[in-house]
Amino acid sequence: MRAVAEALADLAEKAHQWADWSDDCALHQFAGVDVVGIDFSTSIQQIAGHVIHGWDRYRAQANVLRHDHGVWAFGVNSFPFPLTRQPVSPDRLPHFRAEQFRRRGDGAGLVECGSAFYDYFIVALGHAQRLAAFDGDRREPLAITISLLCDGFPNGGTYRAGDVRPLLEEARTRGIRFKLVGLARRKHRAAMEQFRESLGLTCEEVEVAWYDDRVPDGQTISSSFDLLSHF
Repeated sequence: MRAVAEALADLAEKAHQWADWSDDCALHQFAGVDVVGIDFSTSIQQIAGHVIHGWDRYRAQANVLRHDHGVWAFGVNSFPFPLTRQPVSPDRLPHFRAEQFRRRGDGAGLVECGSAFYDYFIVALGHAQRLAAFDGDRREPLAITISLLCDGFPNGGTYRAGDVRPLLEEARTRGIRFKLVGLARRKHRAAMEQFRESLGLTCEEVEVAWYDDRVPDGQTISSSFDLLSHF
């Protein structure tokens, strides 16, 4: 337990270093904040074009459907990493570019082996707690959602379900909402279900676009981003 606590403290400290909180008052312009993670593990490379299009679709739809919400975007591979320095309006979210879907260190590449999805939830929950702390003067509590779009099935990372689930359950009592959207081959159905059960997520909190071919098609990926923008 001590080792887990120390590792968690180290991860939280790194997460705090990522964020630029010099403009905390900007949070008051938002009715809520959506923390959104996008899978950047190596398997995403083969569908990069569809992801770029799907993300642009998400940006446009979120700007229409949830224009009053800030979005804090993260990539997730062997470690969660921020795509924005803090929550921003949907129209200020960055565009993805083809060169980002290369191995890290190859130009602007952001892709790495591994999928630290449990770590992502740890980081996202830590930021959600901090966001709420900075928003204590509001009449209504800040609406916070945490979502993740993953390719394949969740696995890997420093932390495990036992580290994340208690924090997730506590966050749910404070009104934080969760959504996991997966792009998974049917042969991975058991793994997706095991991940859902390990975190105590409900069936409504997990939606999977199943496919049988080697890679999902563009329509499947676009529909998955639609689930995020409508959450």
